[in-house]
Amino acid sequence: PRLGPVDLIVGGRFNYAAADARRVRDPRSGATTRINADWHSLLASLRGVVRLDPAGHHNLFAGLSESFRAPNLSDLTRFDIAEGGQIETPAPGLEPEFFVTAEAGWRTRHNHGSASVAAFHTVIRNQIIRTPTGALVEGLAEVTKRNSGAGYVQGLELAGTFRLLPAWTLSTALTWMRGELDYFPSSSSASLLRAPLSRVMPLTGHVTLHWDAPTARSWVELAASAATRQDRLAPGDRVDTERIPTTGTPGYAVGKLRTGWRATAALTLTAALENVTDTDYRIHGSGLNEPGRNLILSAAYRY
Repeated sequence: PRLGPVDLIVGGRFNYAAADARRVRDPRSGATTRINADWHSLLASLRGVVRLDPAGHHNLFAGLSESFRAPNLSDLTRFDIAEGGQIETPAPGLEPEFFVTAEAGWRTRHNHGSASVAAFHTVIRNQIIRTPTGALVEGLAEVTKRNSGAGYVQGLELAGTFRLLPAWTLSTALTWMRGELDYFPSSSSASLLRAPLSRVMPLTGHVTLHWDAPTARSWVELAASAATRQDRLAPGDRVDTERIPTTGTPGYAVGKLRTGWRATAALTLTAALENVTDTDYRIHGSGLNEPGRNLILSAAYRY
């Protein structure tokens, strides 16, 4: 509904999920069993936008929404090697994860560009995480999935696009996030330990300077991305040394150069030189170093 300068959007969603695993191996007896379960939830959302001027160029917005994730087959039945050389065993008794997110921000748009600022806070309940049991299975330390306690993740996002001159455009983005969660130190522990949330991205920024030729048939773009060091690690991150260094993921700064030419109305040729400085880096939690200096040539034809 529209109430003067305020637009309200009310939503709802019903979720149903079911799992039926007919042959699941017990890690100790070796016998097979069956897991059959289902979950459902009715979720709601509310979002409002306040127009600060009659043309709608400047707006405030806020929202509150619920979300739900049911356990998947990997959560329930996995019997395989996990990070750090551990072995993960089935967890048939898991419950769904639930989240409630509140967000608010400001957005403006005009002929010379646009900008936005948004903040969010998500409350986490029943997060499914790997938990050590203290036992050995086939000579490896056993972990199994368990619904953790409460937690949160919150962040701030800034973005803007500005036309500096008729042919020059500057685009920027900056994201900051932080999260914490209650973990069970062991499967038999009744007390919870508060620690950083797993694989939360560090402070990350992007900037792009774009030039369009007067003929509008060619363009050149210089882009850069940077991230700070991420050493706020969850307990599982600290043993996952294949993906995350023991002291955390180092920060980085990389540059890219792209250009394109619209040869015809249907054919576009592009070239990109990525990671210009040949920096050795990885995105936190990815487990893989990104490519070094890389030249990409491509052609796109539309018909």
